[in-house]
Amino acid sequence: MRFDDIWITGTGGTLGERTPVSDAVAAGHYEAEAAESTGMVSVAQARLAPPEMAVIAGRQAIKDAQEYGTVVDPGSLYLHSHGHFQGIDMWPAACWIAKELLGPRVDGIPTTVSAWSNGSLASIDIAAAMLASRPALPSALITLGDRFAPPTDRWHTSPGIVFGDGAAAAVLARGGGRLRLVSLVSETDTVLEGLSRGDEPFRTAPSGQGDIRHRTRQFLARGEISIRDVQTRSAERTRSVVARALADAELDQEQIDWFVTPFVGSTLHRESFVRPLGITPRHDLHGLGLTIGHLGAADQIYALDHLLKEDLLAPGARVLVIGTGMGFTFSAAVFAADRS
Repeated sequence: MRFDDIWITGTGGTLGERTPVSDAVAAGHYEAEAAESTGMVSVAQARLAPPEMAVIAGRQAIKDAQEYGTVVDPGSLYLHSHGHFQGIDMWPAACWIAKELLGPRVDGIPTTVSAWSNGSLASIDIAAAMLASRPALPSALITLGDRFAPPTDRWHTSPGIVFGDGAAAAVLARGGGRLRLVSLVSETDTVLEGLSRGDEPFRTAPSGQGDIRHRTRQFLARGEISIRDVQTRSAERTRSVVARALADAELDQEQIDWFVTPFVGSTLHRESFVRPLGITPRHDLHGLGLTIGHLGAADQIYALDHLLKEDLLAPGARVLVIGTGMGFTFSAAVFAADRS
């Protein structure tokens, strides 16, 4: 879908302390061969709970947005997204974050967007659609936060990925800002849902574990679908959402200045994004990801915050952002650095 007047007016981001991957290898927590394959240099590990980090990032985004005259108040749409435990069982984290950021009363429902690692683009999609359809809505505030502390094993939970801790936030509005949302497209291949379920039974309480690698092996062992099929289907959906987003933006790949993908290891990055798309980007943030890890839902908005805070976008630069999430969802968005 193409958008004509939806802008990111403010962003924020915060991370846990970067810990060298070599320390984990020396301690026996991570294999040297895996470290070589992923290319991970360090990973962010936080002491703060995800909602606390989300508040920090949210305050940064709101302050940024004020420079563009964006009103962020109890009348704003508020969305929170995450892929992991927020610190308290059976607790609406979004309502607490909304209280900290918007005050004791909100004219709506603070809503959690459950799209796992595709939470950034899923939240932007919902916020943009709401802003486009509700002229009275002043703005939309998005926060995202995850922490992968024990008993979760950040090193081995998912193949080709090391999970990092952090949060990000963005404010969306109409009438100008820092980055213009040009287009956003999403698709889902539900056949691949089993990759993250395996043979797990339905339980009455959380197990505290989430070994996606083991579940993936269980899923493939059924023989219903091969690893080649998984790769083919994933590549098809990735190419499809990118082609559609570029077409809606009336751009070719060659016109893209920055290429933003999930913060995954080097092998997975190459096989899941670079090779299927046949793209040689002018600039990307893969190297940044190798120093912080996969932030769950926050990767893409954290990446946009990094581009803006580090002043890396030349006027008129075009940014292609890709998101994927368990389920299995695929999204692509095009942003333009048409600052107003």
